[in-house]
Amino acid sequence: MKSSKCPFTVTAASCLFLCITVSLSMLCISLWLTSQGLTNYVESMKYNLQKEGQIGKRGSAHTTVGTSFRRRSDRDKTGSVDSHLIDDAFSDSWLEVRKHRTRLLTRTKCLQNLFLIIIVSSSPEAHKNRMVIRHTWGTDNALHRKWKTVFLIGEASSVDISYRISREAQIFGDIIQGDYPETFTNKVFKIESGFEWAAKYCSFKYLLKTDDDVFVNTRGLIEFLTQTGTANTDFYFGHLMHGNPVLRHGFYGISEEDHPENTYKDYISGGGYVLSRDLVLKLIPMFDVVKPLKVDDAYIGILAADLGVQPISSTTFLMYNDNKSCKDDPNILLIRPIDHDCMVKLFDDTQKKLLSQSTTN
Repeated sequence: MKSSKCPFTVTAASCLFLCITVSLSMLCISLWLTSQGLTNYVESMKYNLQKEGQIGKRGSAHTTVGTSFRRRSDRDKTGSVDSHLIDDAFSDSWLEVRKHRTRLLTRTKCLQNLFLIIIVSSSPEAHKNRMVIRHTWGTDNALHRKWKTVFLIGEASSVDISYRISREAQIFGDIIQGDYPETFTNKVFKIESGFEWAAKYCSFKYLLKTDDDVFVNTRGLIEFLTQTGTANTDFYFGHLMHGNPVLRHGFYGISEEDHPENTYKDYISGGGYVLSRDLVLKLIPMFDVVKPLKVDDAYIGILAADLGVQPISSTTFLMYNDNKSCKDDPNILLIRPIDHDCMVKLFDDTQKKLLSQSTTN
C-alpha cells in the first residue's frame, strides 16, 4: 500500500501550512453561504410581516379620550407584547409601533393569590426607608396574606451598593430590579417594570403604587376597597392633580416637543394611586407606543385618558403633608411625605386600634 504524500516537492512544514490554508478557505466559504441563507430567510420573514401589517405601520396623530383599544392576548409566552394590542392612533411621536423591550430583571413569583400588590418606588441607597416600611405597614404577617409589598430599584451607582442590594433581595425577597440607570428621568421605566412584574408574576385585584417616604394604612385601604360599590374595573384612585401646568424649565421641565400642551390631563399624584388589575394590563403595552415623560404620574394620567379612564379623587390620600402633625386619622389611608419616627408612631396607633377592636368584639 502506497503512503499518501504531499503533491508538491516541498518541505513537510510547507505542506502542512498549505493544507491548513485550504481547510480555512473551505470553512470561510461554508460560513459565507450559511450567512447568506440566514440573511435571505430574515428578509423573507420581514417581507411577510410587512405584508401582514405587523411591522412598519405608520401611526396617525395622538388622540385622547375615547380611542379604541383592541383587546387580544396581553402577552405571548415569551413575555413580549403583541403589536396588535395597540391601536394605530396611540402611536404619537413614536411614529410606529415598537417591539416591546422589557427592562424587568426580577422573576420572583408571588406564592399566593393576593388582594393588593404594593409597589414602592425606591432608590438603591434608601435602605433605611425600606427597612422601616418592612417593620411597619409593608408586611402582612397573616398565614393567608392579603397584600404584598415590593420595592422598585434601578441600577446601583457602585459595586458596593449593587452587592448590598443583591444581599437585600436574597434576605427579604421583595426587591424588583430593572435594567435602567437610577435617575429621575427614568422613573417612568421603573413604574413600567413594576406593572409588568405584577401582571406577569402575581395574581391580584388591585395595585397600589407609592413611594418610600409614605405611610399607608394597609388594612384600612383593603377594607375600603372591599366595600360594596368600589369599582373593580378601570379603577384609578387617589389624590387628584387637576389642571397642573407643564413646566418648561427646571427639574420638572418638559419640552414642547415632548408635550406641546400647556397643562397636563387630570392625573393622580404619584405619591400613591390605586389601579384595578384590568387597568394595569391595559397600561403596560401603551408604554411602547406613547412617548414617555419624566413626570411619571402625569404620564400615567395621559395613558389613562387615552383609554377613556377618568381618575377618581379622594381626600383619604393626603399629599404634601407638612409633618407638623403626626396623629392617626381614621379618614386618612395614605400620607406623604413622612419621616421614620412618624411612620412608626402611626403604625403603632393603627395596631392599638385593631387590638382594642378585637378585644371589644
